[in-house]
Amino acid sequence: MELLAPAGNLQKLKSAVLYGADAVYLAGPRFGLRGASDNFSDHELQQSVEFAHSRNCKVYVTLNAFLHESDMVSLPEYVEFLAECKVDAVIVADLGVMSVVQERSEIPIHLSTQASCLNLESAKAWKDLGVKRIILGREVSIDQAARIRKESGLEVEMFIHGAMCMAFSGNCTISNYTAGRDSNRGGCIQSCRFSYQIQPDAQDSVPQQISSFMSSKDLNGLRLLPNFVEAGIDSIKIEGRMKSALYAATTVSVYSRGLRFLESEKPGVWEHTFSELAPELEKIPHRDYTEASLENAAEEQSIFYGNRDGRSQSGYEMAGRVLEVSGDKHFILEVQNPFQSGHELEVLEFSGSPVGVPVNKIKNLSGEELQQALPNRLVLLPFQQGIEAMNVVRRKTA
Repeated sequence: MELLAPAGNLQKLKSAVLYGADAVYLAGPRFGLRGASDNFSDHELQQSVEFAHSRNCKVYVTLNAFLHESDMVSLPEYVEFLAECKVDAVIVADLGVMSVVQERSEIPIHLSTQASCLNLESAKAWKDLGVKRIILGREVSIDQAARIRKESGLEVEMFIHGAMCMAFSGNCTISNYTAGRDSNRGGCIQSCRFSYQIQPDAQDSVPQQISSFMSSKDLNGLRLLPNFVEAGIDSIKIEGRMKSALYAATTVSVYSRGLRFLESEKPGVWEHTFSELAPELEKIPHRDYTEASLENAAEEQSIFYGNRDGRSQSGYEMAGRVLEVSGDKHFILEVQNPFQSGHELEVLEFSGSPVGVPVNKIKNLSGEELQQALPNRLVLLPFQQGIEAMNVVRRKTA
């Protein structure tokens, strides 16, 4: 089963690939649904494909915005560019976009969740139009997905982790109304995450309420990973192109390690492995978790009633990234967030558990001792076995 990870920029892509993703999905500056993400210039996209392919990882490009006539003018040229880059698939929601892709390239087409494919007959119809894979709407359960896969003959992809949209298959227009930004053309500002005041009628004695009643909890399907495998789901997808490299490294590492375990061990002892991996997903900022509709249809318990900034305090933040390892003496850390001598750091190995690094001494590149490591600086820290270049390093904050 493929593990598909988000790539918001080149650094996040490298993290996802090195921590075990089998494929990554990303977007260029247009035609996708994450306009606020860094996204990839043409040159960066070429670099990304080369980096991923050299490590046996596939690259999928999102073209899943609903395009207007003016947007279509430059689409054929971009599709031809993607074909030259040898991307492995494009993610499409619009029939017109799909037609252009088929006319200008032989790139495989994956149907975006935005197209709201939720049943077998819909999947068969899309197959007849040339779609290779269906990214099912999040309203579909694992059991339903297994039947659609078996009877349609299509590859099936499902979300397993990350932020959830309360709207049906992500077809939302709240941002259009509140901010004049088209959610289905890359302009979503997550208006649903704000708290809203409920104003009663004059005759109503019910007091005013303030709540984020349109906001969903975050999806966490780790417990059900054996179910995905047993159902034959072709690809499990992590949401989060706008999230940090620490998020990418942590989630990909956890699900990759889980899949490796299931490939090599008996599913009957999965509970022990789950209990070891699950705490790692608590160490990234997140809203309360839900399994949404993976087993049964999501109900009220999947709603997140906190405020926009109400993600749980994970107790960790990204300290930086390992730039270089010098033998068994020290490693060079590119600092992202400040830390001091005496703080506790953890290095996330590519294929194992985090490595603790006691910060007894911080040195600059000249070997001078420092009391504090500041952002955008390079510092030397004592080497620990297992640390490699490009490892993500986190700091315990609480």
